[in-house]
This record gives sequence, structure tokens and C-alpha cells, in this order.
Amino acid sequence: MPAVEQSLRVLHLCPDTRYLTELFALYREALDQPPFQSTVVFLRGKPDAALAQHMGERVQFLNLSRNALEGLRLPALWRLWRSCRGQRFDLVVAHRFKALTLGLALYRLRVARHVFGVVHEMGQFDGHRRRVIERARKAPLTLIGVSDAVVADLAARFPSFPTARLKALPNTVVDHALLTRGQACAVLRLAPDRFWFGAIGRLVSVKGYDLLLRAFAPLAHEIPRLGLALVGTGREEAALRALSHDLGIEEQVAFCGWREDVRSLLGAFEVCVFPSREEGFGLAIAEAMVAERPVIASAVGGVPELLGDEALLVPPDEPAALTAALRRLYDDPALREAMGAALRARWQAQFSPTQFARRLQAFAREAAGAAR
Repeated sequence: MPAVEQSLRVLHLCPDTRYLTELFALYREALDQPPFQSTVVFLRGKPDAALAQHMGERVQFLNLSRNALEGLRLPALWRLWRSCRGQRFDLVVAHRFKALTLGLALYRLRVARHVFGVVHEMGQFDGHRRRVIERARKAPLTLIGVSDAVVADLAARFPSFPTARLKALPNTVVDHALLTRGQACAVLRLAPDRFWFGAIGRLVSVKGYDLLLRAFAPLAHEIPRLGLALVGTGREEAALRALSHDLGIEEQVAFCGWREDVRSLLGAFEVCVFPSREEGFGLAIAEAMVAERPVIASAVGGVPELLGDEALLVPPDEPAALTAALRRLYDDPALREAMGAALRARWQAQFSPTQFARRLQAFAREAAGAAR
């Protein structure tokens, strides 16, 4: 009779209910199949019935205040410990730094045997955060970077951290249905007779949208039918609106705001553009790949390993190179079609939820075996 694999209990610590919830759900789904059993805790955010249904029967919403997660985080730790009272977890999966510190505290309280700290960005650990990781290098902590580039950054920052506990696990996104181009343009209030470049993400400096506006301007002046749609919000929005005015392209630039349904609207764009100055992985890029959109992106962080040779990669902070890439895809519809198909095939082969779950389960089994 084959041996029955012992059940492994997993606790997922998620920062809040506003961002990355689909990714958190994919982590839970991968680690909620035998022998795994997952519990999900959202540190911030009010109880959400739809999200709770998506996350399964073992989900909690602590609805902590911002202050509770500052400093020593003792109020947050107290609430978390009470919610876990009487339980012992083989693994805590903690997303971002504050959740990671709470996961380490649960280990010290003997509530958890091993901690996965999921690192979503480059350069995340400086000052106090760096010291926390350095002190934890002898604890049962594995740092999971969302790309090889993030892992290389962690290895450079923490040369004494055991390399066997630095793992790369590329993010994933699920397949999704698209609205027709006409429907998507109507939802976004975009003129359907324009050729639309689309950029999706927070309107912050690191995303490079000032660079994109400067690169787009020469083409916009030359080709009046071109349009550029920015889908997102952020502290740079006013400055970007002013820049589009100063460049004389404000009539061809659409600020669409943040859309939770943006993945279904990608068919509005002939080309998706991601001019980031820094990027750990690029979830929005992966969503464009699933939607068969041709992509132009800056060759930074984890972006080259995500896109491979199937997209147009440009150096960061070089508007002339970005202008040339925009023109090339505008001029070549056959290239746009072939690129979109190749990018979707690459996602299916290397970055689908199936590959993601298989890698995560292997890491979890390895960690649980070492912790017992």
C-alpha cells in the first residue's frame, strides 16, 4: 500500500484586499490541493463576500489600520496570533515586507515552521529592512523572487544569505475573455477610428510614462490618427497631464483612470507599451501576452526573461529608441499579429498557472521537509 503523504498546513499573509488578489488566489489554489491545506489572512481591508468566495472557506479579514502595521506591529501581531491560536502551520507565505515580518514573528512564537517571503520588486530591502533579513538568515526563511533578476538582486544585497533559500518563481496570470475592440473602446471612451497604443499601470515615476509621452510626441505630430491611452492612477497624473499639454499632444492622449476590468479591455489597443525604469516581473505585461497584444517594453529587471525574443525591448530612459519601436509596430501589421501570437504561446509554455503551481508546490514540499 503506498504511503499517505502527511498533510501540510499553509498560512497565506496578504497585505490588503485592493491589489494582487488574483495572484494571491493562485498561490492559495496551488497550495490547497492534497497534501496542502491553505488558510488566507488579509491584513488590511474590510470583509469582502466576493473575494472570500474566491479564496475558499478558510479566509479571514483582519481589517487592520495602517498604524497597526507600523513600527513593531504589535497590535497586528496580537490580532494575527489570536486568529491563529491553537494552530500550527508548516509554512507561512508572506507577500511584501510587513507581512514577512509578521510571518517571522509567528515562527518565533512557534506558530509556523517555515516562512516564504515573496519579493515582488527590485531593491526592496534597504536600511531597517535590510537588517531584518540579515538577522533572519539563520531562521527557516526562504526568499522567493518573482524573477531571476529579483533573485540576483537579493543575492547581491545579502551575500551571507544561504543561496539554497533564494528561489525564483515567476508570477502568473489566468486566461481571460476579451471584449471586441469596439466594445472595449466604448467602455474606455476611446475613439475607435484611432490607432491606440495602450499603457497599463500606476502613474508613478518608476513606470516611465513621462518618457512614453516624450517618445510618442514626434509620431503624434506626424500621424494625427495615433492615440495613447494610459490606464491607471497615481501621484504623477497631474504632472503627466501637464506634460501632454506642453508637448502639444493632449488631444491624442487619453487618461482612462484605474479599471479593475482592464484585462478584458486590452483588445482596444493595437500595441501595449511598458516603459518602466525598473520592474521585478511585470504582471500587466503577462496580461498583454495572454491577450495576444504585441508588446514594447524597457529591458529592465525581470522583463527580458518574461518576454524573451518575442517582443521589442528598448533601453530604459531613451525616448528615441522608444519612438523607433512605436513607429516600427505602427508600420508593420504583420509583425504585430505574429508578435501577439508568439507572446501568447510563450505564456502558455512557460508562465501559465500550471507551471506556476508545479514550481510552488515543489518549493513548499522541500521547505516542509527541511522544517520537520
